[in-house]
Amino acid sequence: MRVPVHGVGAASDESFLPAQRLKKREEFKRTQRNGRRATGPHLVVYARPNALEWSRVGLTVSRKVGKATRRNRWKRRLREIFRRNKALSPVGYDFVVIVKHSAADEPDFEVLRQEMIELMNQAASK
Repeated sequence: MRVPVHGVGAASDESFLPAQRLKKREEFKRTQRNGRRATGPHLVVYARPNALEWSRVGLTVSRKVGKATRRNRWKRRLREIFRRNKALSPVGYDFVVIVKHSAADEPDFEVLRQEMIELMNQAASK
């Protein structure tokens, strides 16, 4: 298995491997319970250091945001932002990104990208 890294050449590595995802409920809960939080107009981001040389992300979109098609669109957009901007995010953290239910109106992709990167950096630096 190829090990994802953020160091040299990471900017060109725009893959999103299974090792870069939070999958288990306990991983999400541990990050939310022990992590640091940053809040924006559309997102809440929790960050918790991990013992890895790369960061992982987990996404949560409640049914309050909308029907399945809208929730899936939110998740696709957030995964794409993480995948394309790994070089701008802190290394060695588990992130849980929660879409606020008040964010039913989807912002422009660039606005969402800036918010997510800023919140990931804020939560990791607290």
